Amino acid sequence: AGEDANRFLQGQLTCDIEQLSDKPFLYGAHCDPTGKAFSVFWLVPWQQRLLLIMHKSAITGSMAQLQKYGVFNKVEIADVTEQWHISGHFGEQPTLPQRDDDTLLLQVGSAPQQYLLLSRQPISTDYPQPYWDALEIERVRPQLTSENNQAFVPQMMNLQAWDGISFDKGCYIGQETIARMKYLGKQKRALFRLSGKVTAQVTPGVQLEKAIGDNWRRAGTVIMAVNRTDTHVDLLAVLPSDIDADTAIRVRDDDASLLEIHSLPYQLG
Repeated sequence: AGEDANRFLQGQLTCDIEQLSDKPFLYGAHCDPTGKAFSVFWLVPWQQRLLLIMHKSAITGSMAQLQKYGVFNKVEIADVTEQWHISGHFGEQPTLPQRDDDTLLLQVGSAPQQYLLLSRQPISTDYPQPYWDALEIERVRPQLTSENNQAFVPQMMNLQAWDGISFDKGCYIGQETIARMKYLGKQKRALFRLSGKVTAQVTPGVQLEKAIGDNWRRAGTVIMAVNRTDTHVDLLAVLPSDIDADTAIRVRDDDASLLEIHSLPYQLG
């Protein structure tokens, strides 16, 4: 919040704050000066304030960076997690607990319809978070957690496919690296969906390996994972962008695991 909030965040985030005049919310990333992301978020205006909705574990990194630069601007920066209840819905539009200024509904996907519901009042939900994560994995749209804090440039997580990066708005923290990756063709990694058999739980930050002849070499890093059963996982991982779809992939230290790479549901620009 604050009179400089829009201008301040325009210089901090990958998305173009000015687009809020035409869009109800934005998707983007918050990066360090090297272009590595602290967080991925939805940004929505609310009562002269701007809310950033991100994974709870990513808040600490983003807060520290925002507060570091915020002292030079007329802004107020606060973690308001405990003041809001958030639930995800897909299928039919959810029934709002009450229609007032303390309730926000964001449609963040279609086929199936997908919504984020924010309320200052408690919200009842029928299913645990892995149901939401599974749909995000199918869409190949990442949530960034603390395990991968400052590990990847936004293009390595395909944020450009979700209009999460503005290449026209001017300077912001990390912009030099992000622009160089686009215009000099230096993107060597991208986000992929994989699924297959495992013998242990897979979590963000876990390393994957690829088969090269009779040997296994480092392939990439898990961003999100849903363990559908004790022996089957669906996940998102950053891998070499030119990896062959038929490359055998396994989880490091799980020699019996075997993962398949799926085709992306969108084109990467």
